[in-house]
Amino acid sequence: MDNTIENENRTRVFFRILSESGNGDLCLKIKTNEPLSRHTTMRVGGSADLYAEPSGLLEVAALYHAAQKCGLPIFVMGNGSNLIVSDLGIAGLVIGLGDALSRIWFEEDPQDKQAVLVHSYAGALLSQVAVACARRGLAGMEFAAGIPGSIGGAVFMNAGAYGNQMSDVVYQSVSLTPQGDMRTLTGQEHAFDYRKSYYLTNGGIVLSVVLRLFPGESQAIMAKISELNGKRAASQPLNMPSAGSAFRRPEGYYAGALIQDAGLKGYRIGGAQVSEKHAGFIVNAGQATAKNIYDLLELIKEKVYRDTGVILEPEIKFVGRGF
Repeated sequence: MDNTIENENRTRVFFRILSESGNGDLCLKIKTNEPLSRHTTMRVGGSADLYAEPSGLLEVAALYHAAQKCGLPIFVMGNGSNLIVSDLGIAGLVIGLGDALSRIWFEEDPQDKQAVLVHSYAGALLSQVAVACARRGLAGMEFAAGIPGSIGGAVFMNAGAYGNQMSDVVYQSVSLTPQGDMRTLTGQEHAFDYRKSYYLTNGGIVLSVVLRLFPGESQAIMAKISELNGKRAASQPLNMPSAGSAFRRPEGYYAGALIQDAGLKGYRIGGAQVSEKHAGFIVNAGQATAKNIYDLLELIKEKVYRDTGVILEPEIKFVGRGF
């Protein structure tokens, strides 16, 4: 069967399943051919066949189960801060975990009265969580205040900066497994490693996160956030669309220094450019395409390997048709 016809059939079945399950109102919220350049920090990419921003965890589950039943591909995104979406878009259903899933609340840790458990839905931005904790006088999330991503995505890839990472503070998380079941992970079950987690290896949708933090002095915590954000502003191209650090840090080296030493700082393919401010970033200098970015990343990898023998591993993720 022609892929286009097959996808249309699956889409019709998807909407029927949602309606028959009592989620007719949810059907009305789903957009067709939604440009994903509106939902990624690099501002590139084609459209999603179907795009939904659920207003609660039950809606996430309903969307997932309906898509799963009819074989419709599913992709989940948070703030889109480390994604490059193909110029041809993403097939199937894209679930965006946005503002409606950004609630943050606090409770005393019943096992340790000195600690506080910070609960957050997966769509909350790291900056929101970090500032909320600081205002509450809780230390430990200062490093994350300037990372442009959602907390769900941050747990998924064990995001970090300035010597700290999510594994330092994550106590528990709840997810929807690839089979559509709810699962709770605690502590070491997350299998955190450098930019890795259980979820990256096994799949699943992070729905909510619990952090375990301890009190500090609120003013000092806010001052630390301001200090780290100042460092970012001074060294990173925050004024231009990017997907964050393009490459993981290779052991014993810095990716940005290797790229600069290779003479590629400022190098450009189409609208994609190695940042002139920090060579570890690829920026959208104007009208970049996903292919421009992919081709530039491949050129960087090849040149650095040829010069040094170091293999650079991308930290940004390419998704969608053709990737």
